[in-house]
Amino acid sequence: MNFVEIAVPFFILAMAVELLYGAWKKHQTYRLNDAVASLMMGSLSQLMGVLRLSFSAVFFASAVAFVGVVPWEATAWWHWVVAFIAYDFCYYWKHRYGHEWRIMWASHSAHHQSEEYNLSTALRQTSTDYIGFVFYLPMYLAGTPVYVMVSVGTLNLVYQFWVHTQHVDRMGVLDYLLVTPSNHRVHHAKNPRYIDKNYGGFLILWDRLFGTFCDERKDEKPVFGITHGLRSWNPIWANTVVWWHTMILAVKARRWRDKISVWFRGPSWFPQGLEPVEEDPDQWHKRYDPHTPQSSKAYVFAQYWILTGAGFALAALQSELAQPAVIALFLLIAGSMYVAGLWLEHRRERFWVDGVRNGLMLGVSLWLPQLSQNVEGWILGLQALGTANMLLLITLYWFQQDEKITPAAS
Repeated sequence: MNFVEIAVPFFILAMAVELLYGAWKKHQTYRLNDAVASLMMGSLSQLMGVLRLSFSAVFFASAVAFVGVVPWEATAWWHWVVAFIAYDFCYYWKHRYGHEWRIMWASHSAHHQSEEYNLSTALRQTSTDYIGFVFYLPMYLAGTPVYVMVSVGTLNLVYQFWVHTQHVDRMGVLDYLLVTPSNHRVHHAKNPRYIDKNYGGFLILWDRLFGTFCDERKDEKPVFGITHGLRSWNPIWANTVVWWHTMILAVKARRWRDKISVWFRGPSWFPQGLEPVEEDPDQWHKRYDPHTPQSSKAYVFAQYWILTGAGFALAALQSELAQPAVIALFLLIAGSMYVAGLWLEHRRERFWVDGVRNGLMLGVSLWLPQLSQNVEGWILGLQALGTANMLLLITLYWFQQDEKITPAAS
């Protein structure tokens, strides 16, 4: 059973409750630009499934077949408990190496880029994790059935959702046993004391056992984000920035061993002569928050829900479409998320890039019948959305043409 699919409506409800609670307590932890960027990252991560890049399934099936493992049946309650604890143990090591190897941090860093900490941050997931699955190989070689792995894995992930909040303080004895909001706030902080701590998914006992635990201190409030901020709301760039920078380091490194080591050392290690300028700690509290008109925010907010709905529809109906049509629609949705980032950053080119996007929508609607059958609904949807967006662009341009543009990097 995939518990994440069941939990999605509850995720949305919980975020709405947290938003209202923050307003009531006058301690709001949401910003629309940050929250929408995080939610787009989560939607894009889920949408990647339509490309059917099932590397992990092929790898596990091949490994199990090669060894000749016969899966056992989960017939008793303790089978599930043992599997859940074993999964959490494997997750701890996957998560830890996700911070200690740059080749894994390149993927995992996307989850840590938010400078806010709320339930939307939990949904900010990477779209480029094609390595971490190997940490669960021992469970497959022990004969754990696929249906058990899916159940305990998604249950572990659902549990981690609620700990991404600032509105729950210390929880007494539970802080010593489980991953709680207090423990996980430490994990998302960039304070030197807190970096690379508290990797557990469900049990914090692994961190206490292997020396990676750090308690949240009342005299040192966590500052959230990564040490060198992303400074962008672009979900495509957010997923690729560390990959790109690491590749540049590998190319520029003088020694061959450094060209290889840079992928398997921590993100704070750099080849000789390529060390970056240290970020001024006094700048940590200055969050990336470019000026954006309310009309742009409303436009992006509406676009997000339309794109999310399109993503869910594509995931549900992909079997009815030919693969070229699936890829075309995927690229259109992902590209639309990129355009949404331009609006949130108030980029000068946002109008003409969005105009091109809407033109592509209309063009793809005419091209789809040549790629696949059963596309009538998609054709009507693309034509309606492309036309409506063009009208909205004209309206937004009229509202914003006289407004002074604040650079996005300010």
